[in-house]
Amino acid sequence: MISVVFTCGDINGIGPEIVVKSFNRIARKKNSLIFVCPGNVFLKTIKSIPPEFDFQIIKSPEFISKERVNVLDIGEYELNPGSPSRISGRVSFDSLKTAFGLIQQKKADALVTAPISKTALKMAGIKFPGHTEILAGWTNQKKYLMTFLSPKFNAALVTIHEAIKQVPSLITREKIFDSLNIITQSAKIDFRIKKPKIAVLGLNPHAGENNIIGYEEYKIISPVIKKFNKRLFVEGPFSPDAFFANKRFVEFDFVLGMYHDQILIPFKMMNFSNGVNFTAGLPMVRTSPDHGTAFDIAGKNIADPDSIIAAYNYAIKIVKNRIYYARFRKS
Repeated sequence: MISVVFTCGDINGIGPEIVVKSFNRIARKKNSLIFVCPGNVFLKTIKSIPPEFDFQIIKSPEFISKERVNVLDIGEYELNPGSPSRISGRVSFDSLKTAFGLIQQKKADALVTAPISKTALKMAGIKFPGHTEILAGWTNQKKYLMTFLSPKFNAALVTIHEAIKQVPSLITREKIFDSLNIITQSAKIDFRIKKPKIAVLGLNPHAGENNIIGYEEYKIISPVIKKFNKRLFVEGPFSPDAFFANKRFVEFDFVLGMYHDQILIPFKMMNFSNGVNFTAGLPMVRTSPDHGTAFDIAGKNIADPDSIIAAYNYAIKIVKNRIYYARFRKS
């Protein structure tokens, strides 16, 4: 039995709603579920979404049961659906911190995070830009990768939440090489792909077009690809517009992009309801839905839980693959 802990995310967004909806569909599976959430928020949520699962509200991890959904109550907080607030930012952070503690204590095998608001985090005085950076800090990982998973294509980012003007200075040979290493290891261990094929996108329009538009492809990206190709199959740098227009992504196991929107625009266009965010390179398994807090529809009971269900399914798959890999190495 695999134990998965869910966070509530921003309580003024759709996090609690999509988690309860997902439990209605996955609780019948033979895995243990924990939901870190304020008790009053959970009770209010199930008034509009009747639970089709057995649950218990507990105050301490020592009362976790494998037979029902465990709602780990982290207090009572005011709700204001549709608006980020200092309180909602603090609750989302506390939920994540509590869930991370369960992973550390080995009371949970994987973490699924509901969406948080960077605005609310800032209002609460929390200076991390997002889940990825928070968890990397807590696990002391300096080399990690924001990765996106879907049946259509998988992708990763060299830079994450950075202003566009900062991106070129952050694209270095070392960072690209580290990114390719992380993708390769994750592909082999987390997804059991023996010989992963990786596509690398260029930074500039037309991938620099022979240094006419930019030099990063020639001086930085291409040399890393050539070096990496001595061991594994890596191709590029591709001009991003033509790469996606010609559906070249179907030829590869992973696509490495240089900055956020270069990957997220095509990824979300193709996978908005079932895309998954996965942090590769961490010693723990963490996934999340590939969408935000959706404050505009919070409290209306119309949010789609498909993406967080996909995040749960990927988390289970990755945990099982890591168990298999650990056993394989010992044998």
